[in-house]
Amino acid sequence: MSETQAYLSLKRAAKSLGVHEQTLRSWEKRGLIRMVRLPGSGYRRVPVEEIARLKDEMASSQPNSGIQIVPPRRDSESLAQARVLADSVCAELSDLEAATTFDEFMDSIRGRTWSS
Repeated sequence: MSETQAYLSLKRAAKSLGVHEQTLRSWEKRGLIRMVRLPGSGYRRVPVEEIARLKDEMASSQPNSGIQIVPPRRDSESLAQARVLADSVCAELSDLEAATTFDEFMDSIRGRTWSS
């Protein structure tokens, strides 16, 4: 290891990135992160440059970089549409006979069983 390059333990690197240590091991195995091994013990160390690179990638706003959470629309048209759909589901469920189970009802809608 170079004296000028700083390294973090696997535990500290995982904490810095907000992931589990096993995630870093998996990323190393898949070639997504570069780590070095200490001579003798074989313990992993992660260069701080790799931590910075991964933080940048994780924070990027590229559309294919991960899951993007979009809050539901709350305009009056969307809420009215949601109400109509909810009412239709309630009406369909209210038509069930007492002897019919939910699974039987779902089977009749799908035309198959859960296990098929």
